[in-house]
Amino acid sequence: MALQTFPRICPTCEASCGLVIEADPDSGVVGRVSGDPAHPSSKGYVCPKSQAIKALREDPDRLTRPLIRDGEGFREASWEEALDFAAAGLRRVVADHGSSALGIYLGNPTAHVAALQLVGGSLLSAMPAQLTGAAAIDNFARNMVDAYLYGDIGNVPVPDVDRTEFFLIFGANPAVSNGSMFGAPGMPGRLKRLRARGGRLVVVDPRRTPTAELADDHFAIRPGTDALLALAMIDTLFREGLVRLGRLEGHVSGLDELRAVAAQFPAERVAPLTGIAAERITQLARDFAAAGSAAAYSRVGINTQSFGTLGVWAIDCLNILTGNCDAEGGVIFPEGSLPVFTRDPYVGDQPPHGRWHSRVSGAPELGATMPTHAMWEDVETPGPGRIRGMTIIAGNPVLSNPNAGRVAAALDSLEFLVAVDIYLNETTRFADVILPPGDHLRHSEFTLIWNNWMVEDVISWSPRILPPDPDGRTDWSIINGLAARFIGMDEAAYDLRCAVEYLSRQAPQLPRLPAGADLAGLLAGADGEDWPERIFDILLRGGKNGDGFGSHPGGLSLARLRESPAGISHGPMQHGRLPQAIATPDGKIALAAAPFLADIPRLEQAIDDGRFAHGTLRLIGRREMRSNNSWMHNLQPLVKGPKRCTAMISPADAIRLGIDEGDEVRLRSRVGEITLPARITDEVGIGTVCVPHGWSEALDGSRLGLAHSLDGANYNRLSDDAEFDVPSGCASFNGTPIVVELARTIAQQDAA
Repeated sequence: MALQTFPRICPTCEASCGLVIEADPDSGVVGRVSGDPAHPSSKGYVCPKSQAIKALREDPDRLTRPLIRDGEGFREASWEEALDFAAAGLRRVVADHGSSALGIYLGNPTAHVAALQLVGGSLLSAMPAQLTGAAAIDNFARNMVDAYLYGDIGNVPVPDVDRTEFFLIFGANPAVSNGSMFGAPGMPGRLKRLRARGGRLVVVDPRRTPTAELADDHFAIRPGTDALLALAMIDTLFREGLVRLGRLEGHVSGLDELRAVAAQFPAERVAPLTGIAAERITQLARDFAAAGSAAAYSRVGINTQSFGTLGVWAIDCLNILTGNCDAEGGVIFPEGSLPVFTRDPYVGDQPPHGRWHSRVSGAPELGATMPTHAMWEDVETPGPGRIRGMTIIAGNPVLSNPNAGRVAAALDSLEFLVAVDIYLNETTRFADVILPPGDHLRHSEFTLIWNNWMVEDVISWSPRILPPDPDGRTDWSIINGLAARFIGMDEAAYDLRCAVEYLSRQAPQLPRLPAGADLAGLLAGADGEDWPERIFDILLRGGKNGDGFGSHPGGLSLARLRESPAGISHGPMQHGRLPQAIATPDGKIALAAAPFLADIPRLEQAIDDGRFAHGTLRLIGRREMRSNNSWMHNLQPLVKGPKRCTAMISPADAIRLGIDEGDEVRLRSRVGEITLPARITDEVGIGTVCVPHGWSEALDGSRLGLAHSLDGANYNRLSDDAEFDVPSGCASFNGTPIVVELARTIAQQDAA
């Protein structure tokens, strides 16, 4: 048997690196997975997560056929039976409780599978439901700031890392993640090249992460205080006359209001709260302003804290006030070859926020999505509009949402639950039917959502490597098969409806789409062997670099990508989209938008209440190179080696608590507790405890043999759903107050 080599986009994170996969299509055997040196952006770089693509298809726990609940367990079913059963159950919920009784939860992998991105809007049009998911867990603060500062959730600033002279990172670990909302394959190499050309790298993080290890300077901030640090830096810029708006002069509003807010948080005031000396804060602001080009970047560590919106806002303001917003070497607003997937701008004076509110607590929607805590409220609370049925797509909220115990209880109380997932896990064990998508290598894949958050405009398409499974279904056919049955429509007709609806929404962003084009007709003649490929062909051909259906010979098309299997690059993303792309009502960047200013009193109250004072242990999460999502912990290549589900504790805290390396420790918060080994390290400062996110725990009814054998601990037994970022509703994982105790001491007390 001779293995052939095939190019493939890595689906495990948004960097979308190029892979080379050895496989035999006839036997289905898959061999080595390695980096593709011909890929224009990743250039052969590969991280351990790439091995998931092979390990996942070989995992004996992976589901390959639908499961229907049968008493306390499940039985295998045909696809026809399972989809009919799922649609009938959801229709029954609506018949019994009304059209507002359904919820949909979208997990993180929905952003990594193009087909799932194409069907989401169509599913909601067929099956109206309250929507929440991964974006509300770790991205809402970023979305909120994009909406109010720049007028559109799709206007996301991306660091121009390859041209900057000063890269300031808050609460992110791109050396491990390869960028988040900032795709840059091979990030460790990019950061090293930044320093080699004389640039400066500074990291603000409670933990000395692998990114901080590469940096010129590390500011070990106290968890949850990033907004205070950034506001103090802004105050320094104003006090010392360092504000330079550059090309955005005249295109911002609220400058005086921002100055007044920042003046409340001088460096001398915030120093004891952040744990960073006042002189270091002021010097950091001066250095950032003095750099020839500079980019301040924040990510999950900032988003997922109680003052996430204020933190993201203030950090973005650093870029704006120093002339580094939409500037070469600063942060840019990329415009790639494909439409911006997440566009949701102002309509008149109405931002994409607060257009409706949740039933129980009145939480405002953001980008048509509700905060996760509001979803579980609506499941728990009796009354009209109570959610009684849900569809969960590629998500495991019992592991990924705060207060895991509450989430599990809410799911258990549902009358009907449909799960689209490849595992019987902590969440899907509550399902009435589980619909598993087929082998990733049996369908094509392409970049879509991430294209406009990359540092380089790279377009990639991977043809399927193995033949389709006659007894399997793709993500597209599962979702559309369910939706078609829900509304009683022929599945083939629904596929066409879904494709036309998607393209209709994207048409205004397709400058080379023929005027008045018949979308159904274009689809009929489009290249591709399935619906997602035909949609992709039209997006490529109608996009800014497309062939315009013949009017621009040599432009992008699926046919052209077939000739360039490693991908096509149109070069680095460029600055210059502002002010034209600013979508606020007055066309200016709104530095003092009302939701930001309205949250300042809450920040002041937190200071008065001693929230940031010394003496309390605070929990933070961590991301590791071999882990991205909860499903990865059932794959041997990604969990081999030393135990990684540990609690990092500083040496000083360990001595105070009488804890030695490897001791079992119990961590307790308001909502729960976990037990795991201690790792004593100076990677974290005094008062900070660091635990990885997304590890499984052995629970009745789940089927994850390897993950459960590792004795992992669920971080979200501790994270508190009562603590969230109020303006956006984003979950707060970082900064949860906890108590740490030696487990054997507790056992001795219990025995006594």
